Amino acid sequence: MEDNSSGRLAIHVGHGGHAILARSLTNGSYPSTDLKRAQALHQEGVAHARQDRWRQALRAFNEAARLAPDQSGFNYCKGVALCRFDRFDDAREAFAAELRVTPTHAPALAEIGTCLARTGRTRDGIPYLQDGLRLLPNMPLAQYSLGLALLTENRRSEALVALDKAIELDAGYGEAYRTRGLAYVMDGQFDKAVDDLRAASTIDSDNYKAIIELGMNFGIAARDQQAARLFEIAAESAPTVALPQYLYGHFLINHRAFERGLSYVDRALAIDPLQAEHHVGRGFGLLGQGRIEEAVAAYRRAGELDPGSAGIAGTLLFALQHKPGVTRAELLREHRRWAVLYRPSAPLSRLAFANAPDPARKPRLGLVSADLHRHAVSFLVLRAFEALAAPGYEIFCYKTDSKRQDDDFSERYKEISLSWRDVSGLDDQALGQQIAEDRIDVLFDLAGHTAGNRLSLFAMRAAPIQLSWAGYVGTVGLDTYDGLIADPVEIPPEHDASYIERPIRLPDCYVCYHPPAKAPEVPPLPSLSGGRFTFGCFNRPAKLNSELGKAWARILEQVPESRILMVYGGLGETSTRDAVYNVLGQGGVPRERVELVGETEQDKLLVAYGEVDVALDPFPYSAGVTTLEAMWMGVPTVTFVGDTFAGRHSAAHLTAAGLSSFCADSIDDYVAMAVGWTHRRDELAELRRSLRDRVAASPLCDAPRFADNLSRELMRLWAEWCEARTNTAA
Repeated sequence: MEDNSSGRLAIHVGHGGHAILARSLTNGSYPSTDLKRAQALHQEGVAHARQDRWRQALRAFNEAARLAPDQSGFNYCKGVALCRFDRFDDAREAFAAELRVTPTHAPALAEIGTCLARTGRTRDGIPYLQDGLRLLPNMPLAQYSLGLALLTENRRSEALVALDKAIELDAGYGEAYRTRGLAYVMDGQFDKAVDDLRAASTIDSDNYKAIIELGMNFGIAARDQQAARLFEIAAESAPTVALPQYLYGHFLINHRAFERGLSYVDRALAIDPLQAEHHVGRGFGLLGQGRIEEAVAAYRRAGELDPGSAGIAGTLLFALQHKPGVTRAELLREHRRWAVLYRPSAPLSRLAFANAPDPARKPRLGLVSADLHRHAVSFLVLRAFEALAAPGYEIFCYKTDSKRQDDDFSERYKEISLSWRDVSGLDDQALGQQIAEDRIDVLFDLAGHTAGNRLSLFAMRAAPIQLSWAGYVGTVGLDTYDGLIADPVEIPPEHDASYIERPIRLPDCYVCYHPPAKAPEVPPLPSLSGGRFTFGCFNRPAKLNSELGKAWARILEQVPESRILMVYGGLGETSTRDAVYNVLGQGGVPRERVELVGETEQDKLLVAYGEVDVALDPFPYSAGVTTLEAMWMGVPTVTFVGDTFAGRHSAAHLTAAGLSSFCADSIDDYVAMAVGWTHRRDELAELRRSLRDRVAASPLCDAPRFADNLSRELMRLWAEWCEARTNTAA
């Protein structure tokens, strides 16, 4: 139940968690026939209310409450119906009766306050509203009623707090914007008042374009809950228009509600099947569910519809990395095709910059990334940059997405930087000018083709030396990069021709791992006492496919009592779970042998490794930070070493930790290795006990050693540029 924007009440399904319908709790004793009759009448009242037939609803609710006055929720619903006819005193009595049954019934407390305010007793009503919201703060309409009551009492600052909360909880609440606008007028904040009154007018107009624009503004301000509500309103107000359906679906997919998002994108496609962007959105949703072949097909269809779009061509690149059977040649071809579309004009020459060509000095470093916070990329590069700053490298940070919240990792970047700038509002020309003024010698791209990238900046060249590192999985496709940071496992010499950039091989590993600071202690091997053996895979569903399922099915068949535990955030959605079961089932994995757990918090993910004996790496896109976290929790990963950069992450990490014996060169070896460890549990238990210390002592976590290796390469590249620049000047 909820009140509408005029302070009256209505019944809605699933609103905000404060709808209280009758439960089967009996606090009094009356004949079973009376109780059954009362329950039937109550449900009849609910049905009438949902159809806005309030007179019939009131009759049913009234009789239900008479027959079973101690039944939880019955008096509350009666009070709701009475309010529809402005019978506020009678409604207060009904709500008071509800409180005698359930003293902590928050909506009833709030509605007593609303009734008092509606009958001119605002001061008396405010404490009831506050008490109800103290018990259940997420009631937008009660927050609105409190704000209105406080404003009536000229308590403007408190009123604004309540109205802010109402709008935060329901961004489509037009009357709350209007009332807050009035409060701003009374407070002399006229610009804010105009914005709120415009928002109220937009919402009331049912103008889907204006509502979308308002939602976009909320998205830019990182107010996702409000943006979601506005996009939903836009989609509902224009069910036959493709754009709002697509935008809401795309929003849901970006927030891992894959199936629901796909349903809206499919609506958009049904209305306008020739819009390439809609096929791109569908590809993202399918990829999130692990439906790789369908995702690639969607991206290719988008490319057919708009063959000249570099942005659409770029969406295919990341998806292809997941496709079973993908080759380095295919990836190189598609990245080159994208580059031709993406960079229509020639870039600046690397020798055109006025940086002082002094090979004796350390080059000044610039970091371009949206992920300068607790993100997977920072777990691979932050300690390296800290170690480079110690001997005197000057570092400048350029944050490319203002919506990403700064955190403790961000503060560490700031501590080692001469300058930290949020450049998300700068175009390429302005950002390039800023980088030139900062006299950056080496510019690191930590994003590649991932979200928040500034590939267009790197395409025009913004520094003498440009390097790609850690944010992407292989060649970017542009010839304006002077190197790609790698190692001998990620890019063996015989693979060099598959990369447009020059591979820069560090001797140990291409990343410097930052272990989780508050990881739990490593628990004993769960199957050591002879119990069920558990394989684990904590990777995103996009890395799953039927070929991987075939390998896992062979493993499970040879280890009859074993299971596979998968933990990942998107697995909390039922439809995504079904999609995962289906993808693995196509390879022969029995549904009952796989447990799926939806979890996003790192602390809980780490704890879940306590249930895992051995991790199974996906292919062809292997794990990165996931493999490192598993080792930190004492769990080694069996990996099939792939042919692409994305397929060799785990092999690089395992090799650096001294566990190359877990790297298989064929799927048959992958299966045999996984099965073999189920017969070597004592050895596995011993490895588990020592693995964290082993990783900590390895090159993976040796930041000074890593920084020395990287510094040598940076100085070599810098010396090469200085020599070329000097020769050109001569």
